[in-house]
Amino acid sequence: MLQDFKNFLFPQLCACCETALLKDEKLICTFCRNELPLYPNFFDGDHDLHKILYGRVLLNQAASLFYFEKKGIVQNLIHDLKYKGNEGLSYHLGEWLGELLVASKWKIKIDVVLPVPLHKQRFRERGYNQVEGFGKAIAEKLSAIYNDTLLKRRSNSKTQVFKNRLARTEVVTNHFYVEGQAILSGKTILLVDDLVTTGATLEACYLALKTAGVDSLNIATIAVSK
Repeated sequence: MLQDFKNFLFPQLCACCETALLKDEKLICTFCRNELPLYPNFFDGDHDLHKILYGRVLLNQAASLFYFEKKGIVQNLIHDLKYKGNEGLSYHLGEWLGELLVASKWKIKIDVVLPVPLHKQRFRERGYNQVEGFGKAIAEKLSAIYNDTLLKRRSNSKTQVFKNRLARTEVVTNHFYVEGQAILSGKTILLVDDLVTTGATLEACYLALKTAGVDSLNIATIAVSK
């Protein structure tokens, strides 16, 4: 009864539409859950990530939970995750995708799950990495190790500004690097991120990981742009 009273005074809101959640709803209301644009055949050889990263990243398997469109419902979801402190949403979405991956019986056994890292300043501002829970939940579902200490980010600049090959080399040198390279050598890696648009950040991470002996990547994201 006390919890019901608290919920009346301070109702939990849907991460997509900000309406008050009903008693049995968790993080996302039933209406929005049914409206979310799930990625069709959420992982396959013709995934949009293969097209976005073609010729830039040696990509094995790719998976995304949602399609992303500007001013769409998934934009609201990711905004809530990144800027409104809804940290629990990250783990919830990771469980969702992780269960789909297990049900699909991924052909490749994942050894280590790595999140795309935040710069220390951004982490202090936000208080958490928005893909931490997402990665941890997927790692648990796939019986893999989650590690957020190996892949590091030096700069707080947006990697999307780097477009040519020379600039991408600069991204690796100045933005991402790997600590403890021997740990990753020969391992099957799953890199996780929230949203992919140009693929520049994933490419930069791949090039940094490549120096640590990671020949190819598997990638899982919350959403990918149409």
